[in-house]
Parts: sequence; structure tokens; C-alpha cells
Amino acid sequence: MTQTATGKASPKRWRIAVTVAITLIAAAASAWLILGTAALHCDSLAPLTVLATLAAFIISICFRQMGKFPDKRSRWILFACLLIAACTLFGDFRYVRKYRDFCDSLRQQIRQSAPNH
Repeated sequence: MTQTATGKASPKRWRIAVTVAITLIAAAASAWLILGTAALHCDSLAPLTVLATLAAFIISICFRQMGKFPDKRSRWILFACLLIAACTLFGDFRYVRKYRDFCDSLRQQIRQSAPNH
């Protein structure tokens, strides 16, 4: 880790650590929502959409940081984060796209069968 004149770690390295942490948290949360149960939970579609948006944001962060870190190690770490975020985005999109119509029709049936007051 790069050190400054005061002996503290360089703040640039913390940017990569934060990017890695956010990437892993987003991927784990996405996997937990998708794979957490065998049943389909229509309530999980909105959080998955938010996680897909977060994954797209992480991709943009990775590209931006690749320009700031010229060393190969940092670039490989950022590239790994980029791949994880891309897989998260793709998986979330596919899941939401696959079940959105079913959940919408289910909600519409529930509204129609509910008595009007």
C-alpha cells in the first residue's frame, strides 16, 4: 500500500477498496434476492431493479478509476469489479424481465378480485 509522508495510507487505495466492497455487497444482495428461496417473490423485483442500477453505477466508477490508476494490480482489481458488476447487472435484468409480466398480471388479478369499498 502506498504511504504518504505522514505514514498514513494513500486515499487513492481506499477508493479501490470501497469500490470492491460496494461491488461485493451489491452482488451478494442480488444473489440473495434471486437465489434465496425457491418461491417467486414479486416484492423482490423493485430491489433488484435498484441493485441493477447500482451495478451500472459501479461499472462507471470502475471505468473512471481505471484512468486514475496506471499500475496493473489496481487495473486488474478494477477489471474484476467491472466483471462482477456486469454479471450482477445482467442477472438482475434477466430476472426482472422474466418475472415482471407474471407479477403484474398477478397484481391485476388481485385488484380485480378485491371487493370495492
